[in-house]
Amino acid sequence: MARVLVVEQRIAARAAGLLEAEAFTVVTAVHLRESVAAIAAFRPELVLLETLTPTASVVALCAGLRAAAPTPLVLLSGPCAERDAVDAFGAGVDSVIIEPVGQHELVARVRALLRRTPPPPDETFDVITVGPVVLDSARRELSVHGQQIRIPRREFDIAELLMRDVGRVVPRQRLVRELWGTVRDTKSLDVQVGRLRARLTAVEGRRRIVTVRGVGFRFLADDDPELELAADAAVTPADPSGSLLEIDLVEEPGTIPPPVDGRGPELLERSAST
Repeated sequence: MARVLVVEQRIAARAAGLLEAEAFTVVTAVHLRESVAAIAAFRPELVLLETLTPTASVVALCAGLRAAAPTPLVLLSGPCAERDAVDAFGAGVDSVIIEPVGQHELVARVRALLRRTPPPPDETFDVITVGPVVLDSARRELSVHGQQIRIPRREFDIAELLMRDVGRVVPRQRLVRELWGTVRDTKSLDVQVGRLRARLTAVEGRRRIVTVRGVGFRFLADDDPELELAADAAVTPADPSGSLLEIDLVEEPGTIPPPVDGRGPELLERSAST
């Protein structure tokens, strides 16, 4: 889902929570310097400034945000005079939304503006690189250390969603919504994340995907301290013990990773009982 930077200029800010509930990826900021840094690091597709009224300082903030990037800029404001709204437009705002506005209408307006705003022609997010893991969304290819990994479409989509937010926890609700278009609870996500984790681990020798219980999943960056712990816990593809299968089953109840060395889950269960 689209990345949105919400600049909060009022205490009872609500836009960030509403957008997150609709599976947008949201980062918040308060001051101009913090906002500019977030634009550079987060690369939002839209910036929403939430304020009580477009005062002179708010209009100056709008001008600073516009100077930082050509990203669509929305002003969500309480009741204001027509002149204040005109000043905001003059400072570079693309859309002014006046409260009161319903939560569904607010989200719909944000989505409509995103649909009308194509990405810059020189900006591409086709290739994502995290350490030795490279994902090319245009070619639908995933490789580790240059070795291409053949994975089903759904697992590829999961890898892309996690890698685009590398280092951050991606909530289960967002993954399920983006993959199936609904917020229904499903064990399919656990199964497919487990299989994807096993495929990557088999080539790299350490787990890149960790579970944050009750929240979601996180794709580890190279500088993440948990990556070394994951390396200690992982097993190499040559290990005949099937420990990789056991690790995923312990971490993800109900997960059925792919067979290792030709042994399916039924054989593993019989081996454990002998």
